[in-house]
Amino acid sequence: MNCLRGWVLAVVVFGGAFLFWNVLSGALPALLLLFTAVLLSAGLRPTVDRMRTRIPFGAAVSIAFGVVMVANVAIGFVLVQPVGSELIKLAQGVPGYARSLQGQLTAAQRYVANDQMARQLVSVLANGAGGAVSAIGQRVLGSPMLVAGAIGDAVLIFLLAIGWMLSSDELERFVLSLMPPAVRADWHGTFTEIGARLGAYVQGVVLNGAVVGVVMGASLGLLGVPYALLLGFTAAIFQAIPMVGAVISGPIILVVVLATSGWTKMLMALGVFTVVQIVDQNVLSPIIFGQRVQLSFLLIILSTVVGGTLLGIGGAFLAVPAAAGLQVLIVRIVAPAIRRANDVLPAVSAAP
Repeated sequence: MNCLRGWVLAVVVFGGAFLFWNVLSGALPALLLLFTAVLLSAGLRPTVDRMRTRIPFGAAVSIAFGVVMVANVAIGFVLVQPVGSELIKLAQGVPGYARSLQGQLTAAQRYVANDQMARQLVSVLANGAGGAVSAIGQRVLGSPMLVAGAIGDAVLIFLLAIGWMLSSDELERFVLSLMPPAVRADWHGTFTEIGARLGAYVQGVVLNGAVVGVVMGASLGLLGVPYALLLGFTAAIFQAIPMVGAVISGPIILVVVLATSGWTKMLMALGVFTVVQIVDQNVLSPIIFGQRVQLSFLLIILSTVVGGTLLGIGGAFLAVPAAAGLQVLIVRIVAPAIRRANDVLPAVSAAP
């Protein structure tokens, strides 16, 4: 009887977990949009808080989001239209560029004539390059709905961010009212720190991406590489994934440069990209992000891998700020609760 009861309980638990995962998987796209909206709201919150000391809160929110909307429209006219034109032109030239890339890789066999393994590797790359690039081009040209979907998602994120900004204070007060008075101060401090971390992360990502994108685009333009604006935009977008974004954008940029401009400019682009990333990781990112985000290298890599594995590129983009919020929750709420339950005092670091 006990054995049967155990099997029934196991079936119920696994069935419930399976049902919960299916429901969560169906809701993930909406949750990703909501979390992106929360990030946008967190990025604008410091500006709104500064303005609300002089004007009403609703007016501050309207002005902040109005400025963002005007800035996005201006960026659309100045940047997105030429980037889109370059993308369409690149996609239309894919058949020729695929043949060029295949020829470039085939020609490289002359320089590895004495290395059978290297010759085989280059041969495989040459044979697969054309089909891969052609497939990407057909996907770009044959997916106008992707653009419409992206615009629709952007509008929805914008509206959700406004709604979150207007209701987050009331929502926090409601959540705090459900908790015992003894822990309300701890949770209030946790919510405040999470908001500050997310805001600092968003502002840092935008500034860091803009600097890297401008430097890469300008450098490739000076080298005479076609589609320099598009490639700089690509570098800026993927820079939003700390530590890992360069691993994604680098091969894309170098393959396009190789297909359109040959080995010499590809090697020069590789040098520029390497220098930019070294300066960014060792000088720019520490200055921009500072100590406010406070994420270790291991946590950044782990969260990015997990987010990318579960949710693709979107998950990789959002994994790091989610990890930052989770880290604050664990450090300020979970860890102290465990210590109190086990009657353990927190470790005190020695003074320098």
